[in-house]
Amino acid sequence: MSVSALLSALLLLASTASASHFYGGSMSFNSRKNTDGTYSVDIRFKEAYHSCYATDSWTCRSGNCGNRTSFVGGQVDTSPNGGSWCQTEAVVKRTVPNNSPFQLQQSGCCWIYTFYDMYGGNWGLLTHIDLGERSDTSKPNTSPVATTLPIVRVPQNCARNYNLLSCDPDKDKVRCRYGNSSANECGICHQPAGFNLDQSTCTLSNFVNGSRGFYAFELVMEDYPTQNITLNYTAMAAEVRSPFINSSSNPPLSKIPLQFAVEVEAPAPSCIEGEYLPRFIHPTPNQGEHLQARVNQELEIRVKATATFSRISDVVFSGPLNSTKETTTTEEFVINWTPTSENYGQHFPICFIAEGQNGSRNYQSEMRCVIVVVEAAGPIAQVTCTKDKMSVSIERATISGLHGDHLRLNNNASCAVSSNETHVFTTFSLSGCGTQIEETDEHISFKNTIVTYDNPNHIITRKNLFKIEVMCKYQKKSSITTRFDAHRPAVNFTERGFGSFSYQFEFYQSGSFINKRNPSSYPLDYNVGERIYMEIAPVSVIQNTEVFLESCVATPYDNPNYPISYPIITNGCGVDETVIIHTSHQPSVKFSLEAFKFIGQYDQVFISCFIMICEANNPNTRCTKGCTNGTQVAPPSHVHKREAAIQTDIHFISQGPLRLKRSASFSDAISQSLNMNLVSVAGCVVSVVSMVCGMMVYKSRGSKGNQTWTSSVSATFCVSSGTPGHSNTGK
Repeated sequence: MSVSALLSALLLLASTASASHFYGGSMSFNSRKNTDGTYSVDIRFKEAYHSCYATDSWTCRSGNCGNRTSFVGGQVDTSPNGGSWCQTEAVVKRTVPNNSPFQLQQSGCCWIYTFYDMYGGNWGLLTHIDLGERSDTSKPNTSPVATTLPIVRVPQNCARNYNLLSCDPDKDKVRCRYGNSSANECGICHQPAGFNLDQSTCTLSNFVNGSRGFYAFELVMEDYPTQNITLNYTAMAAEVRSPFINSSSNPPLSKIPLQFAVEVEAPAPSCIEGEYLPRFIHPTPNQGEHLQARVNQELEIRVKATATFSRISDVVFSGPLNSTKETTTTEEFVINWTPTSENYGQHFPICFIAEGQNGSRNYQSEMRCVIVVVEAAGPIAQVTCTKDKMSVSIERATISGLHGDHLRLNNNASCAVSSNETHVFTTFSLSGCGTQIEETDEHISFKNTIVTYDNPNHIITRKNLFKIEVMCKYQKKSSITTRFDAHRPAVNFTERGFGSFSYQFEFYQSGSFINKRNPSSYPLDYNVGERIYMEIAPVSVIQNTEVFLESCVATPYDNPNYPISYPIITNGCGVDETVIIHTSHQPSVKFSLEAFKFIGQYDQVFISCFIMICEANNPNTRCTKGCTNGTQVAPPSHVHKREAAIQTDIHFISQGPLRLKRSASFSDAISQSLNMNLVSVAGCVVSVVSMVCGMMVYKSRGSKGNQTWTSSVSATFCVSSGTPGHSNTGK
């Protein structure tokens, strides 16, 4: 071969290699009839490449495709794993003169390198759009909705089923098949060996010990009616569509592409989910679950996974344009999306996969997909966030399912919510009434829930559950001085014979009890097992008195009666094996214990104590009795006329929350540098804010047919200046 020929071949190879970047794509459509008889068609398509860009290079293959009126696109998600990919979604609006069928197509070069084509091969996408008015719904036909991650990965020795969630808003039967080259439905047009596609359920399965490498799947989704229907057109004769029967030639209602890649990787040490392969756990939604979202209110989908021998490093997802992802300090991944009025009544698929890291290996979980159904806007509310309080006012007329005035916050019956003929309203502390703290890399949020109840003493109800979550969100990094206050102020008591007095619950840096933890550093961070030093002391010394620590409990919320609690001190006796009471019969009480973490979905602890103040050195007081087994009866605290008081009633005082840092584990040992990052994130102190957001989440549960619907949507009200007391109204 001549030098010039060799050079040309090398240049061609380099050009082909750089072009091998396609990871697949998908499309769906819906439409509405305009007053002038034309039709507006919303076309949503996803594509994935090595780099992030979204362009509209679709061309008209047949029929009258009308004119493009708008185009908007952006990134959905990206990942360095599986060859490094970026998925984008674009929304194209087209106006067509009638509802006759037409086809759009797109093609290019090249697929990523595959097992059967080292140069990738061409790719092609085709969509058949039929807007005929259906006789069963009297509305234009709508395509199925589906999405998938650009690449799914499976170890060579593990069998896995991928349920390609196919939802049809018209309730048609959806089927999947491989694309045909004669119809320009594919580029490579190859049916990979080692896999099985169940066309009736759209489930893709791999065989164990298949050949390693990348495989391109160029599938077509088609929908068929469940009974004979007629499609009526404005510019052509009506046509009948029939159900799919075996391999009949009945034409489908729609055709949409669904293309992606599968990588068969090196074998894993175990195929059991939860060992090396991540396993989804609560609160991750189930496969195929329908979630309700509301117009202009933020949808929140929480995803969490676990693996014994892998560190959960990421959750990758495929969702609608403008959806985002955050990670909390509880190692949950939160997918957020805010529908607009144009999305009302539509269905949107969201799929996600958890990734686990073990050394240089990265493992994927199963792929789960949910369907988001966009409903009308929810309650109209006003949320005001200050440095230590949250105020909420909701228009009563915009709340469905509200019965009477039995409202309260979270699980705290003492934190009532007021209402009148027009509004429901409440104001509460950011550190009280069961308010829960959640932290991400960018924000710290305080959340609570307004719920209904029949009777505060009952644990069941036979009325519709009404639940509204409210939230104040503070930005962690800023250059201005407004901030929230998580540190509790002193508690004031008034008792006959003792007068008015104040006690403060404080934490100290060491057992010397000299240096207090700075109030600005709250919430405090502790490692599991680290000793916590605490003191309950009067603000001003009260002569001739002593403090008795009757009991202390730890709870994940600021509610000593919360069902999940851990006793630390009971009847003056240390119950926790690590607790030490450093003082006795003193004006203040000092004690310590080793930090612990509640098992489950909690990373915060509140310490709540009950104290009694007694006359010092009086042998007849409860303070003098000290630790008892609970059978002794404490002396009465009430006094007769002209009798001097010797002890007070029991008073409640609390402090927190304490946040527990991530504990060391096998996965932490994999990467010490990563562990350092985790510690630094957990130790961040929120000192200033530049944006204060009030958020309301409206939740309800119901059912339609055999589907379960869960609503979890929210409206965000942001104050860009962070000025305390300022709020916006969401409508």
